[in-house]
Amino acid sequence: MEGVKERQEKLYKIGVIGSEPLVTGFKLAGVKTGIIAKNGEEAEKALNDLLGMQEIGLIIIGESLANMIKSRKLQHIIDTSLMPLIIEVPDYGEHELESDTLRRLILKAVGIDITKVSKFK
Repeated sequence: MEGVKERQEKLYKIGVIGSEPLVTGFKLAGVKTGIIAKNGEEAEKALNDLLGMQEIGLIIIGESLANMIKSRKLQHIIDTSLMPLIIEVPDYGEHELESDTLRRLILKAVGIDITKVSKFK
């Protein structure tokens, strides 16, 4: 049809930053871009590298590594970025309550912490 533009869908890739077991697990699941980091400094470098890759649409980072990142700018990006979306997951051997995971995902999606919302009267 004339005047109708064909919409092209862009496929984005997933990048993972974490311990060797975490990265290996995601690679076994088909993720091609994985960076092993052992401390906050290596995690910062890896995050900067993935943020510079235009084809990355989702970054998965081990929660303990995300907490080791000292750069305020990178912490702000982790907390607010929607493209690429950055998700913190418990690393191998770490435990997290399902309610905490759900709370963080909702906070990131809508900007409201559901555990701190007061009830309407």
